[in-house]
Amino acid sequence: METETLLNFSCEMGRQLLQNGAEIYRVEESIHHLLAAYGRTDTEVFAIPSCIILNIQEGERNYTKSIRIKTVSNNLRRLSNLNALCRDICREPPPVEECRRRMEQILEEPVYSAQIGFLAYGLVASLFTLFWGGDLLDAAAAFPCGLVVRAVLVYMRRLHANEFFTNLAAAMLSALEALVLSWAGVPVNTDKMIIGTIMLLVPGIAITNVMRDVLAGDFLTALTRLAEVLIVGMAITVGVAMAITLTRFLAGWAL
Repeated sequence: METETLLNFSCEMGRQLLQNGAEIYRVEESIHHLLAAYGRTDTEVFAIPSCIILNIQEGERNYTKSIRIKTVSNNLRRLSNLNALCRDICREPPPVEECRRRMEQILEEPVYSAQIGFLAYGLVASLFTLFWGGDLLDAAAAFPCGLVVRAVLVYMRRLHANEFFTNLAAAMLSALEALVLSWAGVPVNTDKMIIGTIMLLVPGIAITNVMRDVLAGDFLTALTRLAEVLIVGMAITVGVAMAITLTRFLAGWAL
């Protein structure tokens, strides 16, 4: 078996695990187990949220590869299937080409349609508005705010915008919609609507992973994720503040 083929497959498996929401320790352990299943025990794996570096040593020769991770999403179904594939490979290692074919089949599985995505964002915004003390009118008005968040996220991803500007734009436009409804005389609680809507942007999984990385002793990854959480939180705060400032300015100008 070509070591380079195994190296490329292991790196791609690590990339897919990380991009679909796996923890850093899971990525490193999965790669280690994959390589050990094919008899490669003298290996080193280093992973952080934005990079994976893998080295396989055979005698005096080293095979090394690094890959850059630019986008991360949370597809738990795909992550579960990839984990199951890793376990199957470790129990009975098939040819690497078959492993790659099975991984590609998992990656080609259909995801939720755009309509389902928009519906989910609207419903979640409405339900969080009710959770934070809003009434039925607030929940109904928060539904289109959730749609705005989804539309902004989709559009900004097409532009390859970074997380700061993506969350800033989504928070600002969704809060602006809630404030405009109140300004137009609709009897809604804008604070409940804004809080319920921005819950769509709160990086809850990243916050959980920070504590998990600390407990696992992976402090570099924990600091990286903590910085990401703080930046996203700052973007949400700035976006809502910009919406409030803009509506107050326009209201004062109109008067």
